[in-house]
Amino acid sequence: MTQPISNNLLPGLPVFDPATEYLPIPREMNVFSSPALPAELPLQGRGRYWVNRIASCLEAFSAGKSVEAIDISSLSDEESRFLNEILLHGEVSALILGEPEWQIEETAYTGLWRMRAYDPETNGFLDRLVVGEIPSVVQARATSFCQPITMPRPDAIPMGLVNAPYVLTELMARSNSFNETGIGYVVNLGLLPLTEDEMTWLVRSLSEGPAIILSGGYGICRIRSTRLPATWWVQYYNAADVLILNSLEIATVPSVACASRDDIVESAARIRALESAYP
Repeated sequence: MTQPISNNLLPGLPVFDPATEYLPIPREMNVFSSPALPAELPLQGRGRYWVNRIASCLEAFSAGKSVEAIDISSLSDEESRFLNEILLHGEVSALILGEPEWQIEETAYTGLWRMRAYDPETNGFLDRLVVGEIPSVVQARATSFCQPITMPRPDAIPMGLVNAPYVLTELMARSNSFNETGIGYVVNLGLLPLTEDEMTWLVRSLSEGPAIILSGGYGICRIRSTRLPATWWVQYYNAADVLILNSLEIATVPSVACASRDDIVESAARIRALESAYP
């Protein structure tokens, strides 16, 4: 059983509960506000360097260039505190099961992500800043879990399952064609006459993959990969934690979890504007 990671070790990220295999649902929508910049001289001394480096990465990505992750695992206490105070927390977080187990959180600057994981070799923590629509490890780990699904013989399908086998057949066909066509697909399960037994059968057939994502933008959205390639459970909840939309989506990663290029351009401008605070 996967052990929960304490917020004391990786502050700012929700604690993963292995009993439910879900991250806790966010309660409030994050709205960007410019951070209060540290006043201490030791922090200001390196402030301009980090602001410029992060802004340059965001600008390079916006221009279509390849951008490497920034390793911040070995920062001084002052630099680490500086980054914690300016990056803050965004709307999307994720837990990527496996080795290593990554906890990911979007910063207040859309498209700038912080990735952290325990490193058994050093008994410390890997800590990285990544620029992009979403860190590539999300898709990579989800894909590595996938395996072929074979539709059971008709006599092996439990009696009473009328619609679920057809839904699975359609998903398998759309998944197979996605790599060639790139055409996504969404099945709104709430519009289909599926019984509780059929939903249970679908969950067991698709299984649950290692990528768990939460988005708290204009609604609370929980996303989980499955063992069918490019196939994700996408569920929206209202403020009372009541499920209001239950769907299966064929996509590289569902767009609700991803930053757009325009968002990243705006984030670059916001980070660059912080430079004026440093002499």
